[in-house]
Amino acid sequence: MVSQVFTSMSSAKMAKLISSARKRVSFVGPAIRMETANAMIAAREELGNDRVSVVLDCDEEVLRLGYGAIEALKRLRDSGCEIGQCSGLHIGVLVCDERAWVFAPTALYVQPEVHSDETPNAVELRAADVERLVWRVLPVERKAAETEGFLQPGEEDPRQVEAEIGHDLVSGLDVTRVEDGLAIAPPIPFNIARQVRVFQPYIQYVDISLTGCAIERRRAEIPKSILQALGATAEIARRLRTTFDLVESKSEVSSRALGEKLRGIRDNFTRPLGRPWGRVLLRCQRDRFDARIAELRGQLEEQRRTIEAELSKQLDDSRHQLVEHYVKPLKKAPPDALVGGLICSEPTDDDIRKWLNRELAVAFPDPESLVKEMQLHVQFRDVTYETLNERGFSKALEKAFPDVNWKKPFDEYKAAKERGPEPPHGC
Repeated sequence: MVSQVFTSMSSAKMAKLISSARKRVSFVGPAIRMETANAMIAAREELGNDRVSVVLDCDEEVLRLGYGAIEALKRLRDSGCEIGQCSGLHIGVLVCDERAWVFAPTALYVQPEVHSDETPNAVELRAADVERLVWRVLPVERKAAETEGFLQPGEEDPRQVEAEIGHDLVSGLDVTRVEDGLAIAPPIPFNIARQVRVFQPYIQYVDISLTGCAIERRRAEIPKSILQALGATAEIARRLRTTFDLVESKSEVSSRALGEKLRGIRDNFTRPLGRPWGRVLLRCQRDRFDARIAELRGQLEEQRRTIEAELSKQLDDSRHQLVEHYVKPLKKAPPDALVGGLICSEPTDDDIRKWLNRELAVAFPDPESLVKEMQLHVQFRDVTYETLNERGFSKALEKAFPDVNWKKPFDEYKAAKERGPEPPHGC
């Protein structure tokens, strides 16, 4: 019977193969799950410490992606098993006696483990390849090859072979450091992460807004000192809110063009799903959307440069209008706040203008500060598990984008949801 070269490799299958080993076992991979770790511990007790080897990558991110479990790593170390460290390890190798497999480890963050040979993730190696592998992981096997004399002419001499990975051992300090990191920022349950991941390539929430641009709607509040000077009592002055438009409504500093451009981008590229989702952008249109936003930012910057000089002139004109408006009534009844600072008791028109300008200077903003307040805000948010599970999400999405075929992502989402929860941290 011809053996199958392409096969599947899961933690359950590895545990079964390890349990049947009678000579040696070696596991190499980014991380290890509890079922496999328990089998390795049992193999070590039966075969001896020298005949069992484990090489992993003791790193937080490896466990966050779901390649293995911190509990399995701790269990191995607590059993007395020495674990070799190999940073950046992305492949898996399992050796059981004279058989060996190279496999692609499964990240539970992305997909569940493969259990069917119809979807292979492993390749079984030839006998000669098995020895070449194990000599580089298990030092005792090199010695056995020398003493037992089973080498054939022309084969690789184990005396010339050095261990290639796992030189350094995973220490208790390493495990504690990783465990503390996972406690501070725990991995998202993998079945939930897969559900969310289905929609991440399709949609993204986005909020866009302009702030500080509607200068034509900005107003200055008349200082209380002027209101009191015109006869309002202190109590009335506190309650009275008299304001003055900083610039004329038809001024050239209007932000109307910017607002229309923003509304066009929002309406053309995003769709409102309603509460609690907000507006959604199709990710496939992100580049075009970003290009339009870049154009708007350029237009905003040009607007800043254009209006700064004009704005300074208009603010000066507006303040001049207010000053001239108040000169006559204050000349008839000069306020104490004005007279108290003069040598003579009868202020001139210029004295009144100076005083008014000083009082209004507090109420009128600096043109440069107004221009700096002109900002375009674009905030992106990814899909979350909570919003996906809000009732009506699918209907709102289909209604917002009727020309998009949502069958594939919704089918994948349902399939991911029906697979059920994963064990804690991918055990």
